[in-house]
Amino acid sequence: MTRYAINPAELKDAREIGYNHAIVDGGTFYMAGQVAMDADSTVVGDDIETQARKAYENVGVLLETIGKTYADVAKVTTHIVDPKEHYYDGYKTVYWETFDEPYPCHTVLGHEQLANEAYLVEIEVEVPLTAADVEAIEPDGDVIRAV
Repeated sequence: MTRYAINPAELKDAREIGYNHAIVDGGTFYMAGQVAMDADSTVVGDDIETQARKAYENVGVLLETIGKTYADVAKVTTHIVDPKEHYYDGYKTVYWETFDEPYPCHTVLGHEQLANEAYLVEIEVEVPLTAADVEAIEPDGDVIRAV
């Protein structure tokens, strides 16, 4: 199977800082953690609910790029600053708005700080892909690149 690197224009250009937003490899969609950052590197929001919404919006952009939705997500890993305070008071509301039954597997990890002191949450998802899903991906040499 071909391996693809995915970097939508709606997200910050991750390549200029040494990574790709997502990789499709071996029938799986892997993604870098998404935070509440817009394409101009501006942190969106200073509360967990606003940041979680923006991070999930970024996840949605990546999923849409390969023709998938939140319903296709098998695994979510969420990194939260001070989860005792933020998990039930803000983050969980956005999670319930994003996913329906059957819910994906979900791991929540607590941190003192993420890569930028303004970030309160970082979200990663994994999506299994069939051979037909992978074949349907159309590389354009920019947003989706065969690597």
